[in-house]
Amino acid sequence: MKKLMFGLMLGSIMLCVASSLFAEGMTFGVKGGLNMAKVTGDDVEEADWKMGGVGGVFLTYAISEIFSVQPELLFSMKGSKETFADTTYSYKVNYIEIPLLAKVYLPTEGKIKPHLFAGPAIGILLSAKATSDPGDEEIDFKDETKSTDFGFLAGAGVEYKMESGSVLFDVRYEVGLTTIDKGDGEAADIKNSAISFMAGYGFAF
Repeated sequence: MKKLMFGLMLGSIMLCVASSLFAEGMTFGVKGGLNMAKVTGDDVEEADWKMGGVGGVFLTYAISEIFSVQPELLFSMKGSKETFADTTYSYKVNYIEIPLLAKVYLPTEGKIKPHLFAGPAIGILLSAKATSDPGDEEIDFKDETKSTDFGFLAGAGVEYKMESGSVLFDVRYEVGLTTIDKGDGEAADIKNSAISFMAGYGFAF
């Protein structure tokens, strides 16, 4: 609960600071979608994609017609799957995630605005649990998982501009920069990765 409150407070502070610094050219919105996540790294033998949800809020400040800065505050379901001897193990790792994105809009005519974006992201761990099928026994491994995760993401999207805001869709890939394994001695090389498909709506003000 403390980590959840810290994440919400940090994200709120970021949005409030941006609001106070920039009074014009801003868009506040909500978005949500699907994560396809798995772990990678030298100590990962086999891993399959695991589906989960992702969603939250964002604030976009347009510095110019082609360049914007966009902090986000998201709930992101990550993890992985693996199968051994006819048993499937599902690892569910949930985060409050705060990306800080730089967006570049491609010059086009009309209301449809494609764009590219990239930037760092910090994740604050909420829970880490594993289940097996068959068996369905749930194991909590939060104590063996680092409380923060650092990643970098890049992607592309499109916005349909309207008078009061815009409808948006984006696809992004995020790669973990640090291992999520806490480890008593030398930590195992296990990193998050995810492909996300998100849609949302932004209100201009």
